[in-house]
Parts: sequence; C-alpha cells; structure tokens
Amino acid sequence: MSENLPLCVFTEGRITLPDRYQDRTVNVFTLPGKNTPAFNISRDSMNNDETLSAYIGRQLTLMQKHLKGWKQTERVSVVLGDNLLQGECVHASYMREGKRVFQQQAVFNSADNPVLVFTMTCTAILTDGDSQQFQALLSGFCFNT
Repeated sequence: MSENLPLCVFTEGRITLPDRYQDRTVNVFTLPGKNTPAFNISRDSMNNDETLSAYIGRQLTLMQKHLKGWKQTERVSVVLGDNLLQGECVHASYMREGKRVFQQQAVFNSADNPVLVFTMTCTAILTDGDSQQFQALLSGFCFNT
C-alpha cells in the first residue's frame, strides 16, 4: 500500500482514496433559471506518452462520432489560474433532444498526467459576457496545498 494515498477534497468534506484509485469525479455548478450556462469540472488521464494536443484531438474525434450535429468553431490556447498551466479551449455545439447545445471546454494537464476539463454549457448561444465569466472561472483557479 502507498504511503501517500491521494486525498479527495470536495464541498462537503474529504476522503482518502484507496491505493491506485483515480479521482474521476465531475463537479457541476448551475444557476437556477432558464437558458443559464452551467459549469462543470471533470477529470481524466492521458494515454502513456500522449501530448495534451493529441489527447484533445482524440477526444474531439470521439465527440464528432458520438454527438449528433457536432460543430467545432474554435480551438485556441488558454491559461489556467495565475499562469499555472497552459491548455487549449474548444468552442463547439451539438444537438441534444432536438435542441442545439453550445459549449466552451478548456483542457489542462499537470506534470503527473491528470487532466482537468472545465466546461461551460448552455442551450442558448454563449454571449461575450458568458465567455468573460468562463475566463474569470479559469483565472481564479488555484491548486490545493
């Protein structure tokens, strides 16, 4: 058994994960109301020797294959926190239950390979104000110490 078992901290508390378990939780943050953007933070890991760009490319191929009406409009560089990590942000839309869903998804990975994915999703076209709110969310990130 590892001496440094991972600690998982969440809103209600924290737990120590058993040896070799990975955190694959998804945090979802919503604002009550119709057509308001939702934020979520998810975790993943890359394949051995995979670059962040290749990981994102692989994920985009899966989304195009499995999400009806997938349309990618932008893929740009993005920064997490106070220049903590460099990543990429993908702007896209897809169809869900007959309605177009719009999203921005920022993807980052740290030196020890965990991937953090920040997503803003809405059934209304995302506005400049929404994009500024998403950027503020990313800019405000800091690691637990």
